[in-house]
Amino acid sequence: MKNRHFLSGLILFAGCTQLASASIILVSPVELSGTGLGAVNTVLTLQSPGSSTIETGCVAPSGGGTTTTGCGFINSNVQAQFGTPTLASAGVSSAADLRIVFNASEPGSALDIQLNQLVLTLYNASGAAIDTHSLLSPILFPTIQNGTGNSGFVFKLDTVQALSAQAIIAANGGASAVRVGLGASIGVSGGGTGSATGGLETFFIESPAIDAGVQTTGTEAPEPASVVLIGAGLVGLAAFYKRCSKVS
Repeated sequence: MKNRHFLSGLILFAGCTQLASASIILVSPVELSGTGLGAVNTVLTLQSPGSSTIETGCVAPSGGGTTTTGCGFINSNVQAQFGTPTLASAGVSSAADLRIVFNASEPGSALDIQLNQLVLTLYNASGAAIDTHSLLSPILFPTIQNGTGNSGFVFKLDTVQALSAQAIIAANGGASAVRVGLGASIGVSGGGTGSATGGLETFFIESPAIDAGVQTTGTEAPEPASVVLIGAGLVGLAAFYKRCSKVS
């Protein structure tokens, strides 16, 4: 694993409000490799076009395949390797178990990235949208692990939204029938901190094992030192939640 210190300074989260009330919330960063295109359940891959510093796009089911139009985001440069798997085929048994992993990769010395929007949409077997969830506000990640398939930032539904989504999933045939679509906006217009400058940004679907740095669909799990760092980060995250609750 390269750059274990990636985890030593955990992400600057976007404040207590987002952690307490967002539909999609940040769980933690994880240090992984072997999660490149084709190795995991990659749903969305974006790249900024030309000299642009912001990238947007989305995917949704279309018959037996996938479309990049009509799902809420302008397609600035959605790459070819994407899909809209069912929850079950992605190894996810329930809404509470759904994890979205964001892997950022920027060229050269670009070591930060801003995730402006992340939208999860669930679709029934007929391809109709039945539920949607999103971030409350943008998140600036001050440190990324460059290289497609290295590290990641893990997101999940908050408890209330997971319960709501699970009822909808159950009413639409369960995890084997409900498909996953994603949309995202990444980068900062005009350049500067948080810009997307040409790298591939990918999003894949995982199970809760990823919270502890164990990927179930990739090819490599983190070394023990990485697990220790993840554990330390989660302890800090728990303290952050406690502090937030006191403030509110």
